[in-house]
Amino acid sequence: MARKSRKNTEGSSAVQVMPPKRVFQTAIYVRISVENERKIEADSIGTQIQMLKDFASQMPELSIYDVYCDDDITGTNFARPEFSRMMNDVRDRNVNCIMVKDLSRLGRNYLESGEYIEKVFPFFGIRFIAINDRIDTFEKPIDISVQLKNMANEMYAKDISKKIRSTMKSLQAQGKFIGSQPPYGYMRNPEDKYALLVDPETAPVVREMFQKILDGYTVHNITLQFNERGIPSPGRYKYDKGLVKNAKFRDSVWFFPTLRRMLSDPIYLGWIQNGKYESHFQKGGNKCVKVPKEDWIIIKGVHEPIIDEETFNAVQEILTVKQTEGANIGRYDSKGNQESILRGKLRCGECGKSMAIRKKKNHGIVQYWYICPMHEHYNSSYCTKKSIKKEQMEQLVFTLIKKQMQLYVDARLLIVDLNRHASSRGKYEIYQEQIKNTEKQIAHYAQMKASLYQDYSEGLLTEADYITVGQDYARKMDDLKIFIASLSRDALKYAPEYTGSEKWAKRVEEFQQQEQLSREMVEAFIDVITVYEDGRTEVAFRNMDELEAVLYQASERRKEDMRYAV
Repeated sequence: MARKSRKNTEGSSAVQVMPPKRVFQTAIYVRISVENERKIEADSIGTQIQMLKDFASQMPELSIYDVYCDDDITGTNFARPEFSRMMNDVRDRNVNCIMVKDLSRLGRNYLESGEYIEKVFPFFGIRFIAINDRIDTFEKPIDISVQLKNMANEMYAKDISKKIRSTMKSLQAQGKFIGSQPPYGYMRNPEDKYALLVDPETAPVVREMFQKILDGYTVHNITLQFNERGIPSPGRYKYDKGLVKNAKFRDSVWFFPTLRRMLSDPIYLGWIQNGKYESHFQKGGNKCVKVPKEDWIIIKGVHEPIIDEETFNAVQEILTVKQTEGANIGRYDSKGNQESILRGKLRCGECGKSMAIRKKKNHGIVQYWYICPMHEHYNSSYCTKKSIKKEQMEQLVFTLIKKQMQLYVDARLLIVDLNRHASSRGKYEIYQEQIKNTEKQIAHYAQMKASLYQDYSEGLLTEADYITVGQDYARKMDDLKIFIASLSRDALKYAPEYTGSEKWAKRVEEFQQQEQLSREMVEAFIDVITVYEDGRTEVAFRNMDELEAVLYQASERRKEDMRYAV
């Protein structure tokens, strides 16, 4: 029998089998520091987690194993419960990739962070990703120089920022227009990008709005008329002209705040106001902050005015009177008699705007209602009609707050009463003794770990042994720290002076005897109240998670007491 050739015949092609892509079991690690650091940080725990999850979703080889969250924990050392739990999963080979937002989330101690990045992670075969710092050790090994480069890059960026700021100050002092988009009524001079020319298409609209104020029209009347006539709003006009690309401007309409702001803008007098905001990046921040008005750079006669000073000043006087009459429109009813206790807290479930209080008179009977201002000002095409009586809404909120306070008081008193029992006192003392003993063990391992470096520097230990033994001590300390955290949580249930949530305890102490709703009570307890068209009302309380923790603890302690009752 003839042998068959193993070569590919003409016209056939070899099928190349690609090896399966490696899947990394990924730990998402997030951290927000202690309170004094939190104040200058723009991101939150939730923001960090979402950012990391979004990044992982774009990387098919990354499978999220767990999220490790150290909230309100300093980054200057690594004695963190969730970081310890993550490292335990690393040692147990459950995790082989760690992902953070940036290097500072791992830690702010560069030396100790460097030890983890350069020695510990590679020893365990961990892929390390820091998104904002563009670090991925799977693609390129990392060394401590990366952090130095980041520091150098930041210094360079701050230096550039300082130079740009100096240039911008010079342009501002010259009265140049440095905005990203020209204001409505003007267009950028094609021969000088820092100069403005009157826009023949929109300038007549600006003149009309000023004249209508002089003719007795309100700002709301003007916005409604402009919308009914199909006059493009500033956002819509810029979108139609291709000056902005965001689709949200495609169907934008005239609103009261927009037109009110335009009527007060001296840009239409030919003035330029620069220096309203200042960047703090070069000072260590990354936000723009408002500059006091007295420090603004105001230069007159820079470009052709659309409105003369006499008209502009007359309109300002009218607006000032109107503003004085309506200054309390959000806080009070239209006459300034009834205070809106729920201002800023009560929102429309459809449009999301804050609901305002209004006075209504029916058959000689005066009533006050919370209404949706979007419907009131712009009709149902903007938001569906909804309103609720002031007394009804405020009584509902007051009743709910009182019920939540009573739930907290009952739960706390139950736990305090149970903790008076001899069995509870005995358990609490046992927990405290365990905590003390565990802290001694941690101190012992920390001392032993510290002595390893001297042995390594004297050549008594190899680098591999130094890392292995050091990590063994670290694992034991991490286990003990996690154990202490668990002991402390359990001991809390039996504490003789159990208080539960300090925030709820203070609020209950201050407001428990109050007999009617007040603004102070609303601010203390309420996050947001949402009213929907179908009649539903949702009330979100502040620090509800802390109240739920106390209620759960009371329930568990009651069950425990019943099990062991004779």
